[in-house]
Amino acid sequence: MRGFLGAVVDQVKLALAIRSLLLPRPQDMERRAKAKEERFRKLLQYAYDNSPYYRKRFEGIDLKTCAITDLPTLTKADMMANLDDIFTDRDLTRAELERFMGDPANVGAYFKGKFAVCHTSGSQGQPAIIVQDKPAILTTFAAQFARGKKLSRRFLPYIQQLLYPARFSIITQKPGFYPSSTFFNYFPERARRYIKLQRLSVFDPPEVLVQKLNEFQPNFITSYTSALETITRELKAGRLKPSSDLEQMTNISEPLPEPVAERVEKAFGVHITNVYSMAECMALTCGCQATHGSHLNDELAFLEVVDSNGNPVPNGTPGNKVLLTNLYNLAQPFIRYEIDDIVTMSATPCKCGSLLPLVQSVQGRSKDQFWVNVKGEIRDLPYYVFLLALHNETNLAEHQFVQTGVNRFVLRAAPLPGQTLSVERLRQYVQQSVTAEGLGNVIHFDIEIVDRIPPEESGKVRRAKNLFGPPPATAAELETTSTAEAG
Repeated sequence: MRGFLGAVVDQVKLALAIRSLLLPRPQDMERRAKAKEERFRKLLQYAYDNSPYYRKRFEGIDLKTCAITDLPTLTKADMMANLDDIFTDRDLTRAELERFMGDPANVGAYFKGKFAVCHTSGSQGQPAIIVQDKPAILTTFAAQFARGKKLSRRFLPYIQQLLYPARFSIITQKPGFYPSSTFFNYFPERARRYIKLQRLSVFDPPEVLVQKLNEFQPNFITSYTSALETITRELKAGRLKPSSDLEQMTNISEPLPEPVAERVEKAFGVHITNVYSMAECMALTCGCQATHGSHLNDELAFLEVVDSNGNPVPNGTPGNKVLLTNLYNLAQPFIRYEIDDIVTMSATPCKCGSLLPLVQSVQGRSKDQFWVNVKGEIRDLPYYVFLLALHNETNLAEHQFVQTGVNRFVLRAAPLPGQTLSVERLRQYVQQSVTAEGLGNVIHFDIEIVDRIPPEESGKVRRAKNLFGPPPATAAELETTSTAEAG
């Protein structure tokens, strides 16, 4: 009886959470703004009362009236150096969490029966440990179920949904403690009545992915951009036979260039939704059903898009980083947490009609932003300048552009199986593209033909990779940098 009652309670909690996060209507906006303000004040007070770190950081600040910009920011380095004091529960310690995650048998288990845990790969620098309480995990699922229109109807109480659950393929890494797996490791038991999951690995050979997808015939596919490109090539080659009732594809964790999205959508005949989130706030956005942007779940988080000095940038302008405040995870408060993503918020309402703010684009991490020196002037170099060069190369399987020095780049290109690539033709394509941007005599590049582009430890492929570093801040630094490179 206790098990039955527990299942009923879990089902009710999930249903109520979904209901609370249904897409807002105009008449809901005032109520939502008030609820967000209450969440914000609750977070600040809870952090102050229960986290020794925040108690010190918030000293002298009136937490009942302060603006978010009155609060200090938090870097990853500071968080990891003070992790035990940042946690609001004294049962949480970094040492115990690391031991817990060191045992693969704990994947999908709650630490001490209460906390979902994961760690980032450290591919962008220092790894981070992320802890979420059970209510935070419930909120994450509820947001996706409530605001993913094609998915949400799967949770309506119709008997056919129980008899014919949706088939959901997830192609990430194998289940583990990394962020893009955490969401699915803790999939609510009650939701499994409506969805049948298939977990696949991006490290599997294409022929293995094809075989398993052909057998499973998913209605929904979620993966990284690079893996979606892989299965698109298999579809075009006639080896992948997608389900006739495939409804939607979703990109996570990697930037989704518009040309790639269009190519995948044309091949499969379905829309790709693009979800922008991170381990620190997995319910940050939901994918737009009409564009390749992401709608900010703004009652659950603040997302401040700022320049390198922390000043806000206007909508429509790319920032240098974002400051994240997670309003629903009380176990490990993230308050104005610095993430070096290059994000652009839309300056106009979304054409889909949603009232939620639109994350127009995410270009990746600022650490991997390309730059060039044009007669002593430092300019950003958008990745698309290179990407556009490859559209006419039909024998190309995958690619990676790498900045190796001032104005120096390398294109790593892998051919389709059984095909070859011409270095001369690729060089011509790239040269035409950079010349069209007025950089024909500025950019120098080499081309390497490789068998494949290996993913990072995280399982993701970085299409744009800056090995040289960020641009110098001053002309003197630029001269020193150029001289050192020449030497």
